Order: sequence, then C-alpha cells, then structure tokens
Amino acid sequence: MEQRVLLIDEVAILLRISTTTVRRHLAQRRRGIGLFPLPISAQGGKLRWSAECVERYILSQSNTTSPNVCGSAQQKRDTKSFAQRQEAARQVLERHRKRK
Repeated sequence: MEQRVLLIDEVAILLRISTTTVRRHLAQRRRGIGLFPLPISAQGGKLRWSAECVERYILSQSNTTSPNVCGSAQQKRDTKSFAQRQEAARQVLERHRKRK
C-alpha cells in the first residue's frame, strides 16, 4: 500500500497557515516543543510529511482552544464542525493540485 505524501505547501494549505509558520512549528518540534509532525524525508531539499500523520495532528488540534485566537475568530472556528473544516481543506488542496 502506497503512503500519501504531502509537500510543505500542501501541509500549509491543510492547516491554513503559511509555509513559514510550518517551518517555525517544525523548528519548535525539533527542539522538543509541541506535537507538530516531523517530516518523513527531506530528499532534494523538499520536506515531505505523511498525510496520515498530518491528519492525526489536525484531529488532535481540533478540540483544543488556543488562547492566541481572538474571541470572535474562536467562536467562528467552533461553529463549524471538524468534518466541515476538513472537507473545505481537502477542496482547497484539490484546487491547488489542479493548478500545478
């Protein structure tokens, strides 16, 4: 069975963050801070993540409340179910892949 692999820009789209933020989270994880998934390879200078690990990370983060998020933004995020957010992220990722 072939494992789905995501590049850094795809991870950023799924998490709705910039690639710079992905790299920052990765640097923190390598220092032992946080639960951000580690890449499975970096051949040719390209970071790659297992899609399964990224999805598990998204699931683990979906029920946590971030104190850095403004109240109205947090309420908006909480009103959408995780399944709706995940489906929206998949649609964005598909559109991104079609453009390449």
